[in-house]
Amino acid sequence: MAKLVASTRIIPLDIVDAVETLHAMGFELVDINYASVERMNIDYPSVPNTMRLALLQAVRVGVRPVTVHAPWEDYFLLYIGRGLDHAVDEAKIFLDIAGSYGAEIVVFHGFSSRRIGSYRAEWVNKRFFAELADYAEREDLPVVAVENSSGAKPLNKIEALRKLVSQIDSPKLRACIDTGHAFLNGYSLRAADHAIKPLEPVCIHVHDNHGERDEHLHIGCGSINWLEAPSAVNLSKASYVVLESDCSSNDVVACKGQAIIAANNARSVLKDWLT
Repeated sequence: MAKLVASTRIIPLDIVDAVETLHAMGFELVDINYASVERMNIDYPSVPNTMRLALLQAVRVGVRPVTVHAPWEDYFLLYIGRGLDHAVDEAKIFLDIAGSYGAEIVVFHGFSSRRIGSYRAEWVNKRFFAELADYAEREDLPVVAVENSSGAKPLNKIEALRKLVSQIDSPKLRACIDTGHAFLNGYSLRAADHAIKPLEPVCIHVHDNHGERDEHLHIGCGSINWLEAPSAVNLSKASYVVLESDCSSNDVVACKGQAIIAANNARSVLKDWLT
């Protein structure tokens, strides 16, 4: 059974302020999410330290930053241009930072065929995540979780994600299922559950959409059939369910209200998944 986690992206503030706000709202577990950093329009070299400051703030105020969402593919492509080892080394920085503040999972997106070609994408993903998992295992760092993508091949297909994680076969490499991304690619909750078997995802990112674009709506505001949740038994075995929806307003007070409602909806709709 999973525990409910609030992502910093659910509050439209700078990431450090979002952590403090979530704590004030009563959330005990938080996800330090790169989406919050992206909104700040800071330069790429400042990203690791900005996320470190958010983790530090979580520890200071007394919330547990159990998951960290690393930057998107574009960020690591800047490093991969100089060689795959450079991209791996940059990813290791996020593992090191997350581990030093007690995070348990660092979520990464894979590389896409759209950016580097279909054959190279498969090869790069396998080597990139194998090296990261090996490093995490050697240094006793957080689990590396690979997330299904919103549309970019090959990891928009949950079967491809399952194959990648299975081939590397490391205790430090797991799958993270994103419900919104899955739905955009034709997977209902039940279908996603079936496609990832026999693997058990380590985390689930929950948000909704209407099947056309990655809207990151609150649960019940899109077209996903959440009534299928009780039958998605394998998804219920995740350690954490992360609220990863975006607020529909720029008003922080309104967003705080939306976040509370989203959390209550999740506890109701996903009660078969949550402790």
